[in-house]
Amino acid sequence: MVILQNLPQTFGFAGFLPKGVLDFLNNFFAPVGNATMNISAMFIAFGVAYQLAGKYKQPKVFAGAVSLSCFLMLTLVGTDKTQGAFFPIQQLGAQGMFVAIITALVSCEIYCRISRANITIKLPDSVPPMIGQSFVAIIPGAAPLFLFNCIRYIFTYTSYKDAIDFVYKVLQQPLMGLGDTLPAVLIAVFFMQLFWWFGIHGTLLVDSIIQPIMDSLALQNYNAYRNGIDAGHLPHIINTTFMGVFVMQVLQLGIALVFAFWLAKSARMKTTMKTVLVPSIFNVSEPMTYGLPVVLNPLIFIPWILAPMASTLISYVAIAIGLVPRPIGATVVWSMPIFISGWLGTGSIAGAILQLVDVVVMTVIFIPFLMVLDKSYLKDEQAQMAKETAE
Repeated sequence: MVILQNLPQTFGFAGFLPKGVLDFLNNFFAPVGNATMNISAMFIAFGVAYQLAGKYKQPKVFAGAVSLSCFLMLTLVGTDKTQGAFFPIQQLGAQGMFVAIITALVSCEIYCRISRANITIKLPDSVPPMIGQSFVAIIPGAAPLFLFNCIRYIFTYTSYKDAIDFVYKVLQQPLMGLGDTLPAVLIAVFFMQLFWWFGIHGTLLVDSIIQPIMDSLALQNYNAYRNGIDAGHLPHIINTTFMGVFVMQVLQLGIALVFAFWLAKSARMKTTMKTVLVPSIFNVSEPMTYGLPVVLNPLIFIPWILAPMASTLISYVAIAIGLVPRPIGATVVWSMPIFISGWLGTGSIAGAILQLVDVVVMTVIFIPFLMVLDKSYLKDEQAQMAKETAE
């Protein structure tokens, strides 16, 4: 929706449209953002507890509802003479993400531990199951609510006034400042690729650490872009969109194209690359990782680590010097085809061109190493053919 809202700016014809049309687009699409991305902390508070309770085999909806209530309890309630009490929407979005995660983990843990200890109100078997289940959840649900209400009360006597403001200023802002740096993202990419080389899902492992930071940075860009700030002047270069569009999506495509149809001599390499080609367009890396193979392959280690880091560096510099707009924070599905994702992620065709540059650079880095691997495959195939002929 944010892309549709800003289409005139994206294609450069905003100056030719009446102000009323631009105002209509902003007013028409803005509520969609307020009802989705700008309350993402609420979804996190419910969703994390919901999934965690499922792992513990406890009632998921009750656990999610208790977690959401605990999170809202920590949110500073504002008042207005005409509209009454309200929740500040900034605390329900990027600013509240860390608190939402912490709240979900703590409240769900308390809820599930009490439930498993059977510290519940049990009604006779004659009571309908639906009513009995609601009574069973009273004590496990009341305990975390009481705890978080005490936390809320304590913070009213501090200069922060609420827990979300405290966590945001003391923990989240410093981490976001650290995450929005080139060295930090290069370290993340290094370990991501290193884990993949060992056969471990590096993206999943590293994302579990950096995702909350990247999501917060993306949401800040989204809000700034939605409020009319030009994509070249958004607050952050690095965020979830940057990682997905310019780091993880451009690794395999060029390599597969070049070796499938031009450079590969061995049947194994040709077959592998043709198999990898279509999944690579949709950002599926497993056929390359396990089919080449990448895992524990010493010939592939150097380019496997170096190429994504080079792509990250090139993309960062291109955005920093203004050749490409900063990622606008729009959610781009991880399986979105390459080049389309670059355009959607930046709101500009320059994003797709940058992806093409990354593909070329990464392919050039890989070519010498894959040619050595291809020769070894060809040698093995020729030896096998000679053996079969002799027999």
